[in-house]
Amino acid sequence: MKASCRKNYDVFKIRYFNSEHTCPVRDRILTKVQATVGFVSGVTVPKLVNHKRIHTPKDIIDDIREFYGVQISYQQAWCAKERALEMLRGKPSDGYKKLPRYIYMLNNVYPNSYIRMHKSVEDEFMYLFIALRPLMRGFDYCRPVVVVDGAHLAGAYKGTFLSASTLDGAGCILPLAYGVVDTENDCSWTWFFEQFKNAFGEREKMCVVSDRNESIMKSVRIVFPTVPHYACIWHLWKNVCGNFKRSRNTISDLFYSMAKAYRKEDFDTLMAKVDKVDHRVKEYLEDAGYEKWSRVHSTVNRGRMMTSNIAECINGCLVEARQLSILEFLEEVVPSSEFIFSVYEVGRRYIVCLERKECTCGRFQLDEIPCAHAIVVLKDKNVTDMHPYYSDYYKPDTLAKTYEVPMVPMPDKEDWSVPSNVVDETVWPPRYKRLAGRPRKRRKKNADEKIIVKINCCGRCGQEGHNKRTCTFFPKEK
Repeated sequence: MKASCRKNYDVFKIRYFNSEHTCPVRDRILTKVQATVGFVSGVTVPKLVNHKRIHTPKDIIDDIREFYGVQISYQQAWCAKERALEMLRGKPSDGYKKLPRYIYMLNNVYPNSYIRMHKSVEDEFMYLFIALRPLMRGFDYCRPVVVVDGAHLAGAYKGTFLSASTLDGAGCILPLAYGVVDTENDCSWTWFFEQFKNAFGEREKMCVVSDRNESIMKSVRIVFPTVPHYACIWHLWKNVCGNFKRSRNTISDLFYSMAKAYRKEDFDTLMAKVDKVDHRVKEYLEDAGYEKWSRVHSTVNRGRMMTSNIAECINGCLVEARQLSILEFLEEVVPSSEFIFSVYEVGRRYIVCLERKECTCGRFQLDEIPCAHAIVVLKDKNVTDMHPYYSDYYKPDTLAKTYEVPMVPMPDKEDWSVPSNVVDETVWPPRYKRLAGRPRKRRKKNADEKIIVKINCCGRCGQEGHNKRTCTFFPKEK
């Protein structure tokens, strides 16, 4: 580019300009650019909205290098991820501060639920128990078999997630109650079972199934002294394998067949085969008590729930959520029906109900057409025909019927043929008083309407307040 100053003026005139550059854009713009932790965290936030997505510091390093051509260290990427997570979810301690509000809202959304929180003398969180009313009512129509289990949380404050569940008549998992405790021990499990008893009571022929956790067994004996406690046959078999490694491959099928046998004759036949393979295994299973793990020897009917797998399934679905704060973790636990779904957009959650054709964004029910959140749900459920979720007003058949009756032009006035009684009918115009002055042709604007004042711009310099003839920015040629 070449430019020169005009004589006696502070104005430069460009003589020559070449807009084509031979050097790369990266060399001209990103020379010696450094990516700060704040910049990297802002770029990383959208990729961490979904907590189930794995995005490691190494991925962040690759993204910054690919899109911006800047190399950052692993420490910078790690700090940026931590800051991005704090921007999205806040501090881990904030979840505990918001628990009272969360419990209040749960009681409003699910009236007559049983929700209890226990704190220490210093108001520090200890235990939380949640039994929602829909789940409490659903248990009345299920077999009184309760499967309990715990899973450790991986957040900043750790803790343990406790759950109680059962199977419905269709063989699907029905969560009954859940909660969070600071530590899994005798006191926490006893408190959990006490709350469970207050919420659900003690049904006839009720039983509890769990792994061979000592705290669970002690707590059941304390809170439910008349309710039998059964061991998960899978955990019992783990103990058998640990004590008798040589016989585990031979006895495996025999053990599970014995546990699930419906007749004592079949059980005795299988146990005789086990005795031939290794009599020590038979003695171990006798000491454990047949009624604790065998279906045919149980004192109450435990149905198909021979293991604690349904509780393990719930824990497995919450593996990624265990790293969240306690409030976000509890939000993942709340169950929905087969018609209700949660959709996240830019960090905000929208509730979509396909049965009632509603979404909390308001568009689905007002426009009567699936909104973006409903479309995401329908696609996730592999629904190809979305016509049932549209209003009839939008369908082609309705649109065709709208214009089914054609509009024809009126005949000429000379061709009008009307009866005499219509011709003789008298109609006078309304009373009218003309106002003084010239009639207004434009609408009178209200005081709150914005008045746009058009300002002239110069045709030479483009500035406002003057025109090309009075422009002083560029001097006139003499």
